[in-house]
Amino acid sequence: MNKRAIGTVPLIYPVPIVLVGAMVEGRGNFSTIGDAAIMGIRPALVCISMNRTHFTTGGIQSSNAFSINVPTTSQVSVVDYCGIVSGKTINKADLFTLFYGDGGAPMIEECPVNLDCTVEKEIQIEHRCIFIGRVVQTYVDEKFVDEGDERTVAEMPVLDPIMYALDNRYYRVGGVIGTGYNEGRQYRESSRQDG
Repeated sequence: MNKRAIGTVPLIYPVPIVLVGAMVEGRGNFSTIGDAAIMGIRPALVCISMNRTHFTTGGIQSSNAFSINVPTTSQVSVVDYCGIVSGKTINKADLFTLFYGDGGAPMIEECPVNLDCTVEKEIQIEHRCIFIGRVVQTYVDEKFVDEGDERTVAEMPVLDPIMYALDNRYYRVGGVIGTGYNEGRQYRESSRQDG
């Protein structure tokens, strides 16, 4: 075996970078995080993990609502800035145009994809607060929605989300390499022919 043990590194990549929004002390606030994931499609569940001392964390706990805003690579500077300053000292709502859905959390107009979420469950592990959220509504910029099917959105390279790796660098998504539930069928057919 040619494997090297490198320690307890959660090396799952790439990591999507998102802006998590919540109402904190009567105003919208946003936190840049890479700890966000889908937990299910039916029902639509997501999870985020944040440090318990983050200003936004307290807002989520008091309102039981949060938003996930997916920025583009053209927003990398303001997104990184949101991750290095605290909402305790900077009003991050001033950086964006805000809108609100039924969940009550602030969302960012400039981000092409926004998830309006309510908290289903909170789990605390050491200094981490993990929120499992139910997606109340998903908003997508008109230009990224396929006219024929409102649930079909543009391909990942067109949406151009910010990806992160544990090398502390930001990346962008590449091209399409296959279609889900199709590549496996082709593999199955070719392996039957080879067998």
